[in-house]
Amino acid sequence: MNYLIIIAIILSAGALFFFYRKFAYSNFDKYADLTVNLLLDQNNGDFNSHYGCIIFQLPSYGEHVKEVVITGVQSSNKHIRVNAFEKLNFFITPGQATESAMRSIGFSISNRALQSHSGKQESVVVRGYIVDRKGEKKLFLKTSYYTLRDFDIGQQSTTYGKSKGLAV
Repeated sequence: MNYLIIIAIILSAGALFFFYRKFAYSNFDKYADLTVNLLLDQNNGDFNSHYGCIIFQLPSYGEHVKEVVITGVQSSNKHIRVNAFEKLNFFITPGQATESAMRSIGFSISNRALQSHSGKQESVVVRGYIVDRKGEKKLFLKTSYYTLRDFDIGQQSTTYGKSKGLAV
């Protein structure tokens, strides 16, 4: 009988945890639009790795957003190593909702993985929080899809990967 009570407690704790995560990580698309682009510099590398940058852009956001903070980034490709960072802040100026803010962080990919890279679409999971004008923090978890592209200064593109919010 005690085993049934313990199993019921474990199942209810697991259910509460998943409901908490679902409500804690609000839908990012209600507050802002985030695009992610991964660019690889073929001229910047050594014997083991090549380097590039992950560019985050907020092309549009709501009037009630004061700040967007990215605290974690993880790629679905296990060979892409994101450089360590504490947080990326997007400070929003009131009344400038059409202004496009951009931030970037570096990454590296091993030469062996780069040679076997097929150019398929992969994903990046972005974690962070949004601060509204009232000062309230709202956590978010968002996934963005990308295709690893070469960095070419002469050929700047505004085509970014399709983004989709995660339901956790």
